[in-house]
Parts: sequence; C-alpha cells; structure tokens
Amino acid sequence: MDFLPENFQTILQNPTFTYLQSATQDHLSTKLSHVRTMFLQPYIIEPLSSFMASYSSSMPDLLSICLLAIIILVSLKILDYACRVIMFWFILACRVVFWGSILGFGWYVYSVGFDNASRDVGWLWGVLYGFVGDFQEKSKATATAYATNPK
Repeated sequence: MDFLPENFQTILQNPTFTYLQSATQDHLSTKLSHVRTMFLQPYIIEPLSSFMASYSSSMPDLLSICLLAIIILVSLKILDYACRVIMFWFILACRVVFWGSILGFGWYVYSVGFDNASRDVGWLWGVLYGFVGDFQEKSKATATAYATNPK
C-alpha cells in the first residue's frame, strides 16, 4: 500500500472500511455458494459431467476444443476485416461514380449550353416516362387477364 497516497491509506485502514469490506466479502461468498448449490450444481455441472462421462471415449480432448475455438475466432476476425475492406472499396466506387456523374453532367451542360442540355434532359424524361407508362399498361393488362382467367 506504499504506492497509494496518504489520504487513501488512512481511508483503507479505517476500522469501519475494513469491517464493511470483510462483511461484504462474507455476504458475497455466502450468496455465491447459495447460487452454486441451488442453480449451477443441479442444472449445469451435474448434467454436463454426466454427459462428458457417458461420451468420454468419443469426446475430443480439451486442447482440441480450445484450438478449434481459437481458429474460429481468428477466422471470424479475418472475415470481419475482409468485409470491412470490401465495403470500403464498394462505397468508394459508389462515391466516385456519383461525383463523376455530377461532374460529367456539369461538363456536358458547360460544353453544349444550358438550352441544349435542358432540351436533352426533357427528351430523356419523355423516353423514361414512355417506358414507365408502357410498363404500367402492360402490367394492368396482365393483371386484368389473370383476374378474368386464373390458372
């Protein structure tokens, strides 16, 4: 206790603190022994020991189980690292495509002019609207045909 400051040493050597510490330890050990005898022993320790005793000839040894657990943990860490690397490159590629398309569209507007670019955007909007309308008409026709003649 020489490494502690003096005020902590006096507090720790106080008889009240020493009594509370011993009383807490006694109370805690009593409660833990109660938990062991009431819950751990009958429900976990005894069934596990009888299981291990019945399959002792075919059960692997403890070293093999520990080695398997370590291998699983290391492989999960490696997979986590690989997943993070893949997600980094995927998000980076998405950002490059997004900002590249923004810059490309800005360069297109700059090179052809605002009027021609707005006319081209209107044409593209019309083509997309036509495709969506055609898809909606065909899906309605298919739904109507299925409703009148179910299989």
